[in-house]
Amino acid sequence: MIEYDGTDFYGWQVQPGKRTVQGEIEKALSIIFGERIKVRGSGRTDTGVHALGQVANSFVPPKLSPERLKRALNGTLPRDVYIKEVTPVPPDFDARFSAISRIYLYRILRGRSPLKRRYTLELDYEVDVERMREIARILPGRRNFKYLAMKDEGECDLKRVEIKEKGEEIHVEVEANRFLRRMVRGIVGLLLQGGRGKILPEDVERILKGEKRKPPFAPARGLYLVRVVYPTP
Repeated sequence: MIEYDGTDFYGWQVQPGKRTVQGEIEKALSIIFGERIKVRGSGRTDTGVHALGQVANSFVPPKLSPERLKRALNGTLPRDVYIKEVTPVPPDFDARFSAISRIYLYRILRGRSPLKRRYTLELDYEVDVERMREIARILPGRRNFKYLAMKDEGECDLKRVEIKEKGEEIHVEVEANRFLRRMVRGIVGLLLQGGRGKILPEDVERILKGEKRKPPFAPARGLYLVRVVYPTP
């Protein structure tokens, strides 16, 4: 399990000439084992998106115990990536395709904070949380969410969209079997416009069908991959 601060990364996936989380982990493994080793993540996170519980798998030489490998990785990786757990898995395990759902969190801050500005969306306007919840209740279901995504499409089973107030923050937690590119940020953008009264509940189906223009995406900095769920053995 991997935690990272996505602020200074061009996302998870390796890209030529770009600093990515996958690239840093593969580089660390190559240093430790003296050979090129690739890792496969549970899914891509975009530029600026953080993770509390990203999962990746890899075939590595059986030279180190899981605990020693964890220590070696954390001693080699930069400070904005941390390996929380190393666990042996069956040969047929695939971090992406074995997963049954992913859980994301989006943090919204009422007001400003120099200490939280890289990790939350700072709001300079008021939102009605109950209106946001009214919109959120409409969204779950199995459908193509391409009109809340970016250059991507496909059917997703959106299991839940929950909104909680945590002091000065509003937390939006979203769970689905899979997500399209920027889909969570599209959902949060929709909820925020609903909270401002600019989108009404009766507008939601029209937006999901592409009959009404979608709202702007929420910025990446407030988004976290919290957990990847796998079948219980």
